[in-house]
Amino acid sequence: MKRVIFLLLIAVIVAFFATIIFFLPWIKILYSVMFSPLPEVTNFLVLGLDKDIQGTRRTDVIIFANVNLKDGLIKISNIPRDLIVDGRKINSYYQTEGLEKLENLIEKFTGQKIDKYAIVDYDVIKYLGDSLGPVEIYVEEPMKYQDYSQNLFIDFDPGLHYLNGEQLLAYLRFRKDSKGDIGRIEREKYVIEQLAKAAFKKNIFEIANVYKNVYEMIDTNIKTSELVYLASRFRKSLNIISVSFPLQYDSKGNIYPGKLEEYKKKFLKISNEQSEKTYRFYILNNTNNQTRTYNVNLYYMWHAAGFEPLGIFDLDKVKFEEDTVFILNEKIDVKSVREIVSVVHPKRNFRIKLAKEDLEKYYLLVHTLSSERKYFEFPIDFIVILTD
Repeated sequence: MKRVIFLLLIAVIVAFFATIIFFLPWIKILYSVMFSPLPEVTNFLVLGLDKDIQGTRRTDVIIFANVNLKDGLIKISNIPRDLIVDGRKINSYYQTEGLEKLENLIEKFTGQKIDKYAIVDYDVIKYLGDSLGPVEIYVEEPMKYQDYSQNLFIDFDPGLHYLNGEQLLAYLRFRKDSKGDIGRIEREKYVIEQLAKAAFKKNIFEIANVYKNVYEMIDTNIKTSELVYLASRFRKSLNIISVSFPLQYDSKGNIYPGKLEEYKKKFLKISNEQSEKTYRFYILNNTNNQTRTYNVNLYYMWHAAGFEPLGIFDLDKVKFEEDTVFILNEKIDVKSVREIVSVVHPKRNFRIKLAKEDLEKYYLLVHTLSSERKYFEFPIDFIVILTD
């Protein structure tokens, strides 16, 4: 059964596999009956297709997954669909030049050869939402959009929602906020987590039925026997990390591939002890320039440096006199945090301290943000406060 969840992982719901794989004790039986070994490092390409509109189908989702069997490590990287390559968006290549050309592009970006692929369309996402849902989703800001040509109608108010398949797909497809395609990638990660939670509520027979139907709905060169092998190898150890794709922007806001050399190094075979450290942190805008444009630029600055903030909030009712970082994870030292903020803001001089050293100020800002319905998602490693 663990092979079931791994396929769903490759079909864009990574955490689903990660949570279920440890709870199915009869994988040894499946493994003893049939398996097909794979190389210690195997690379997967996952494509999510949009609807067929007047004979055109583009790749709404492009995910590269680097699977290291020896270290029990999976590195996931989302390639923005609006990325411009050779004068046009990368999401058009599958339709016009085929899978092989798109694979060649991804291989050029990552420096890795793609071994396996899985192609899914919106029907799979809707099926998963209906089969595992309703899926609990918290909407942070109004999401309004209509496109009659795609039969797409999105209308979500801020707050907690319980979404079926059609609604979940609409939530995933929305990209008319300040972050655009990057924001949609963030929502993909969030939906993965929520699907994992929903999967826990299903019994093993329901999961088996989901696997059977999903496998019939996708186009893939992944054999069932290979899934058995992968699942058996990950039974005792599995670590999933996200690798940000490097981007650069022109004056019109178009996005292009950034510095790829460092990006390629992140997929080299390394042990878990040497693997890239990811941080959970928020940025608070305590400046006088509390505009969406300023916050979007902040996000892109951090993203380009390889760090993904959990959120950027305006903070205007509590004033800080200097740029400050509150460290909540005591296992992180001040030196490491200083190196991080210096990469993104080299001209700023931060005061970095443990939150417990100034609990009154820390509790005040948390209370202030909560009163404005801005909530931290704990655990958090640190909080960055930017001032004038």
